[in-house]
Amino acid sequence: MFRALVVEDQNLMRLALMEQIQASFSDCVVLGAETLELATRELQNDDFDLVVIDPGLPGFDPTAQADRLAVVDKIIETSPSAIHVVVTGSDSSSEADEFRRVGAAGYLGKTGLEPGVFADVLEDISTNGFSMRLSRVAMKIPDYRYSGLTPREQEIIDMMTRRERGMKRTQIYELMADRLAIDAGTAERYYKQARAKLMRRGHTLPKGL
Repeated sequence: MFRALVVEDQNLMRLALMEQIQASFSDCVVLGAETLELATRELQNDDFDLVVIDPGLPGFDPTAQADRLAVVDKIIETSPSAIHVVVTGSDSSSEADEFRRVGAAGYLGKTGLEPGVFADVLEDISTNGFSMRLSRVAMKIPDYRYSGLTPREQEIIDMMTRRERGMKRTQIYELMADRLAIDAGTAERYYKQARAKLMRRGHTLPKGL
């Protein structure tokens, strides 16, 4: 079973990252830790395959590079066999290089993280040794969340509303099928079910749905 630890002090972001990992791996256990002390204790008591780290933890100055490096370095030192991925809201390529030098295998900006990103990041790491994804800031439409949809229905609605100009629905079905190990016809059924639910409830659908 794949085991992951998310070290993040902001509750909503921690839960979101934990959900991202759950969505990326079919058989996993994900723990969350708010402080370096709690994370260190868990890492000493158990082995993890993946450790996701926000370097701006309580007790450290999130604007001081020395403190950010100290957080990441301590966690890597405590869990040398894990894969370490830094996730931060103040990302830069120069900081990514610094964390790579102390042993981090991945570096992600928080803005614009897509569903399934951790599976893609681990594949990048396996192929290239390091994965860097800086924040995507060119957001053109707002995110939508609807009550009453299943997680897979919500995911395909997200993918459909964010698709690039000229990208066909059939391409989205194929992308979702690859990500979830299902066939494209099943992905299409999730989409049609979700769209029908939204229309029955009288929602104004985003452009493209």
